[in-house]
Amino acid sequence: MRRLLALIVLGLSGCASAPPEITADQAARIAAPDPALAAQIARLMPALRAEERARDARALSEGRGLTPAEQEIARRVGVQQPQKVRLLALPRIPPMTDPELARLFPVERAWGLTTGHGITVTRVPVPDWLLAHELAHVAQYERLGPEPMLRRTLIETLVLPGNLIPVEREAIARGNTVATSPPYGY
Repeated sequence: MRRLLALIVLGLSGCASAPPEITADQAARIAAPDPALAAQIARLMPALRAEERARDARALSEGRGLTPAEQEIARRVGVQQPQKVRLLALPRIPPMTDPELARLFPVERAWGLTTGHGITVTRVPVPDWLLAHELAHVAQYERLGPEPMLRRTLIETLVLPGNLIPVEREAIARGNTVATSPPYGY
């Protein structure tokens, strides 16, 4: 159960110690994947993008808009278009349909998953810290774009197995700046 789950579980459950720092070699592999890693990324990206599009479409069509207070949290973590965000509450997040992606991203164990402007959550009411964290991911999607965001997440996940990936660390840090509920890492 890899990076995404580790990131989400460690972040959401609170971890007693800081995650290990990324080495210079790992940072270099993220910045310039070797040919074998590049081939793996090229093979996985179409399925990952299809998953993301389907999940985002569902959240956007079935989810609810943000309340004024939630829109304020969105603005505080950097979301440019909070009116586009939709929250979909489900008992659990469905697993990835592709077996390799399901191993890399065991999302069915997560409390929240962001796929653009769509956010799927399993906690209702949504705690401030979870909402702020997921909205920080929305801001990342807006800043990077869907394809680059997914590519970055995939690369970091493949290079840093079992680690808290940088995209997740950023969302935790941003979310913690506005959350009024118990923050990550307490």
